[in-house]
Amino acid sequence: MTPDTKPAIRKVSRRLGRDRRGMAAVEFALLAPALIVIVMGVFELTLRFRATDEATRYVHEVADLVARENIMTSSDLKQIYDASIYMMKPVTTESVLDLDVSAIGYQNDPDKDPYLLWRRYAGTEVSYDINDAAGLGDVGESVIRVGLRYHYTSPLTTLFDGPALAIVRYAYARPRENRLISMDGKTDDNGNTSTF
Repeated sequence: MTPDTKPAIRKVSRRLGRDRRGMAAVEFALLAPALIVIVMGVFELTLRFRATDEATRYVHEVADLVARENIMTSSDLKQIYDASIYMMKPVTTESVLDLDVSAIGYQNDPDKDPYLLWRRYAGTEVSYDINDAAGLGDVGESVIRVGLRYHYTSPLTTLFDGPALAIVRYAYARPRENRLISMDGKTDDNGNTSTF
């Protein structure tokens, strides 16, 4: 380096040091990945909350629909199950929904002796403890218990090959008119469990 080039280099260095062009692009490049992750996270949480809300609403609607009837058949439950496509819109339910409907009766002491009258399910059984229904009815009455398992996958979890979220919800309802709802012609099917 010659003595004449030193002032020129200092002059260029000062000019480059004061030049702010491109700074916004560099800051954006540093912040963009974090912002994209935050936006995708908010989008994912919104979709999950919507799926959870629809599953909760649907399980309560099914319990209410069954509790309004005096006589039910397995085909009636199948129609309610098939209606989930419309009742849970915009959430997709095809082949990812398990629905489990039971009638629980009471004998002797309603706080201690609940027993299964009948149970029908589509997909896979949604397990529960029958003692959770203790005290919800009286001797000679029943309560309808509906369990739902919804296997939710969002576009983002599918994109990143993430696991499905299993949303499990329960609802109990007391029959309105007739305290024992018959299933396929029997009010007490000795706890028979079958698919619909």
